[in-house]
Amino acid sequence: MNPTRLTLRVLSLLLPILYLVFLLADRAGVWSRLQGLDRVERVAERFEKSYAPNASAPVIAGDPEWEPLLKLIYRYSHASLPKDKQPQTVARFRAVASGKEETPGGELIAEWTAPSTPFALLYLPWPGQPIPKEDYRVVGTIGDLRAWITRSKDDLRFLVKDVFLVLFSFAVGLTLLLQEHRSAKPSG
Repeated sequence: MNPTRLTLRVLSLLLPILYLVFLLADRAGVWSRLQGLDRVERVAERFEKSYAPNASAPVIAGDPEWEPLLKLIYRYSHASLPKDKQPQTVARFRAVASGKEETPGGELIAEWTAPSTPFALLYLPWPGQPIPKEDYRVVGTIGDLRAWITRSKDDLRFLVKDVFLVLFSFAVGLTLLLQEHRSAKPSG
């Protein structure tokens, strides 16, 4: 067998293995960790709390979750963001609605914050001072943040599974077909 044809056949056998590896890594959260989405999910969990210690704590420039959170905001938010200012904080507004359940001893066992609670990109350090309207932009809600995380994961799956693997399969198949066509031609 011709070395090119052998290489192509091996590549065609590798495709299902690549697909399986991608799926297993996705299921194990590898891609979320590499994109920082696991850290942004912890921010969303924090923003969803109104009563627990450290509930709704802001994200400040330099925090480990800062860069992946900003990427999501810039990618998916419909807010008009100024180009001439550097954001310094992402903070949640006061809860639109919230509730909690405590044991008779006062231990917090469950809490809920409305997904429609907005959060903003602040262009001044906070907490500590009132922020003038020109120094913040509402970028979305807690529900939006959850949807952006899911959408980002789905975008990666689409690019790898639906675009790359299909195009790669097509290229391998087409090259195999062309190789077989060339070898079937009578030499003359």
